[in-house]
Amino acid sequence: MKILIVDDEPQYRLLLRNVLQDEGYEVFDAADGDEAMTKMARVKVDMIISDVYMPIMDGVKLHRTIRSIPGYERLPFLFVSAYDDQHTQDAVKDPRCEGFLRKGKPVGLLLDWVAYLLTPEDRRGALPPSAAGSSHRSQDKPPGRGR
Repeated sequence: MKILIVDDEPQYRLLLRNVLQDEGYEVFDAADGDEAMTKMARVKVDMIISDVYMPIMDGVKLHRTIRSIPGYERLPFLFVSAYDDQHTQDAVKDPRCEGFLRKGKPVGLLLDWVAYLLTPEDRRGALPPSAAGSSHRSQDKPPGRGR
């Protein structure tokens, strides 16, 4: 599975890249929405993890743009942000937003979200990890993760 990380903080991209690669995912990254769109023109990804606030094209506009591209209307998209302001709240209220995770949460919760969103919709549980209560596994590898 191919995941695109979009965040203007290089250290956060590196952290997520390392965590996801350790789980067997193929990871690409971009510093903003414009760069993400360029990468997506070359690589078909299975999921996007995007910051809300970024220069040039922020995560909200990226999400809206992705949803307007035929074939990407249902691409799993997880927002991450360190902020909890009105802009962020509006972004995650979009009915086409599958998930939101505050930066700084346990890595296990991020991995639970990734596994949840990469599971075909008809086989997903009723509730996402944050609502269902996550296992917060940081060392266990549940079935269905990775390649």
